[in-house]
Amino acid sequence: MTDSDLTVSILREIRDAVVAVNQNLSARIDGVSTRLDSVSSRLDGVSSRIDTLTEHLDQRFGVVETTLKDLSGQLVLVTRYLKHRTEVDIEDLRQRVTRLEAKVG
Repeated sequence: MTDSDLTVSILREIRDAVVAVNQNLSARIDGVSTRLDSVSSRLDGVSSRIDTLTEHLDQRFGVVETTLKDLSGQLVLVTRYLKHRTEVDIEDLRQRVTRLEAKVG
């Protein structure tokens, strides 16, 4: 075997090794790509569920907000009624005490 034959042989071995490495890397890249697609799909599912939960929470908070507004309005009415009723009762008691004091003395 001559030097040029030996060089050609070494170059062919190097080429074959590079081709094998490229094939291995290509297979690994395809595997990573497949896994990334799977992760992306799962993330889309999680994002969809989060959006659904957010919508439900917004609806529930809307109901809670409306209920609290209604309750605060009712509380204002009850407070006004009790204040008025207390004033009427106090005035009635004053009149009764005045009448009793007049009778006694």
